[in-house]
Amino acid sequence: MPRALVLGNGSILATFDRFLQLKDVYFPYVGMEDHTHFGDAHRIGFFVEGKGFSWISDGTWRIEPRYEQDTLVTHSHAVSETLGIALSVRDYVHPVHNVLIRHFAIRSIDGQAKRVRAFFHHDLHIYGDKQKDTAFYEPFTNSVIHFRQTRYFLIGGVTNRPTECTTGFQGGKYASVLRSREQLRTCGISSFTTGKTEYRGLEGTFRDAEDGELARNPIEQGSVDSTVAIHCDVPADTETEIDLWLCFGKTLDEVLTLQQTILTETPERLHRNCHNYWKSWVHKGLPSFGSLGSSVVDLYKRSLLIIRTHIDNGGGVIAAADADIMAFNRDTYTYVWPRDGAFVSLALDAAGYGEVTRRFFEFCAAVQMQDGYLLHKYNPDKSPGSSWHPWERDGEAQLPIQEDETALVLYALWKHFERTQDFEFLQRMYEKFVKRAAAFLCDFREETTGLPLPSYDLWEEHRGVFTYTTSCVIAGLHASARIAHILGHYKHSERFESVADEMRQALLFHLFDEGEQRFLKKIKRKDGVTVERDSTPDASIAAIWILEVLPANDPRVVSTMNALHDALSVRTDIGGLARYAIDHYHAAVPPSRDVPGNPWIITTLWEAQYAIALATTLQALEPAREALLWAVSCASESGILPEQVHPYTRDPLSVAPLTWSHATFVDTVLKFIRKEEQLREKAGKSAV
Repeated sequence: MPRALVLGNGSILATFDRFLQLKDVYFPYVGMEDHTHFGDAHRIGFFVEGKGFSWISDGTWRIEPRYEQDTLVTHSHAVSETLGIALSVRDYVHPVHNVLIRHFAIRSIDGQAKRVRAFFHHDLHIYGDKQKDTAFYEPFTNSVIHFRQTRYFLIGGVTNRPTECTTGFQGGKYASVLRSREQLRTCGISSFTTGKTEYRGLEGTFRDAEDGELARNPIEQGSVDSTVAIHCDVPADTETEIDLWLCFGKTLDEVLTLQQTILTETPERLHRNCHNYWKSWVHKGLPSFGSLGSSVVDLYKRSLLIIRTHIDNGGGVIAAADADIMAFNRDTYTYVWPRDGAFVSLALDAAGYGEVTRRFFEFCAAVQMQDGYLLHKYNPDKSPGSSWHPWERDGEAQLPIQEDETALVLYALWKHFERTQDFEFLQRMYEKFVKRAAAFLCDFREETTGLPLPSYDLWEEHRGVFTYTTSCVIAGLHASARIAHILGHYKHSERFESVADEMRQALLFHLFDEGEQRFLKKIKRKDGVTVERDSTPDASIAAIWILEVLPANDPRVVSTMNALHDALSVRTDIGGLARYAIDHYHAAVPPSRDVPGNPWIITTLWEAQYAIALATTLQALEPAREALLWAVSCASESGILPEQVHPYTRDPLSVAPLTWSHATFVDTVLKFIRKEEQLREKAGKSAV
């Protein structure tokens, strides 16, 4: 199920489904240690005296997941006609304190006062599995705490209209502070229980809530969960408020201190702080959007915020946090692909967020192999990620890499410097990363042709020598030459530039098909001879002009892009562009001429960028504008972009959100704005 909402602060990443249930909880790294389990959800339920019980996910509620405008604070709504109540739900992860706070404003919709019991179920899988955990009730702070080793999660809450106050604070380290808080005098957690789950057929403590009462079991170990209740009165004409929080830490003291911070600062003040911080962050250096409409502008800002939630404070840029993809291959997208990170960095630098991308480049320098290359993917803690690229094939040793992942970081680093002009950072990166990476690209090539040696393609499915990969390596070496030159390393600069030029000539000779007048997807070579020429139309070939290896208006590029448009356009009412012809990945229908594959956000926006690059009049920008609006139509109501969509229904497929999709949208908007400004200026001069 695609995620409806995502929140984070660089140490926490929390995702929610369309029922407003917490689905993924990552801490202390963004994208690593998901303390939940794919397919599971942390349930929310309500018991109303005289009307019964309902889980918010039981299909009887009308739910609208939303964000507050331009922030990483949610503002969702849910209505239960059965119970006669409506909820306004506000969630946020504080930008500094490692807390997730959920605010529920409850009102009666039938004009009758009510006694309501709100139940919150937490099914944590600490360290990603279900063993050796403990959940216990802590009476001094009226909270339930889950822990294992150095991971602690504290659940607490308050309401402003308690049905009764049964909680007793009996002393202890924080008792005097907590007792003094007016908010706690109005009463916090009213009841609780802990228990076993996913063990010997036990479903979990959430079943205990369905009669409106909890067993108050104070502690459980092993495969555990917990449920807490907050009892409140809801007047006929006034909202009642409940605040629930989840504190994240590595020690008991840390989470207890975080709860104290919440009570001292108050959830309302923390909300204002969070709201104002993210609003200021996303408005930093905001461009003039020209003729682009509000829907595009709103998704641009939402994309920046969603991208930021997927970036760890240590620099790792994860591809996606939607753990439901585990069902597809028993693995996730919660890895740092250097390629994805480089494309995300290009967009963020263009948008003015160099302070964020700088940490990504430092991440790459820290994980670089001694020989200069980067591996397939990494975990956010800088350890190598899982991989399906073998070190040996057909009896021969090989490097299990995608060469573009090393080259694109070099290209993105040069673009970062062009915008920041930070010579000291560039010098450090040259010594720590660039020198070895560029030397590797120079050496990792076929002697007779000068082309890169075989590696895996952008889509991680085939091995060979690709137009896409070769273009990336050329761009990376040109970038390295510029970096070396500006830092005064002239011999290195000459070598990098010379190899790039040789490779460019080899690309034109070996990978351009004169008969079809377009670039090939790949070739395979053996014993100095080309033994396979793959002409499959593939959107990744666009890298040849995206990375400035050839200009967009070069006749060979034009003929190639025209062929890609013809072969990859999805000819349904949904439209868009597929990755390549006959693409079976998450195929919604069998691939055909009309539907070569599912339409992807990235590939469709690449074609929009091509229209922008070629445009010489304002009218010529219209196809790009339409593509941006198409992307808006593919986003969820809360502004989440998936990897791909169904070719007949536009439903999201694979993961959502995908960081790269949002980054490509940001990049395309900025390219559109710049080109429109140039064309308007040109038209103005012509008029004079």
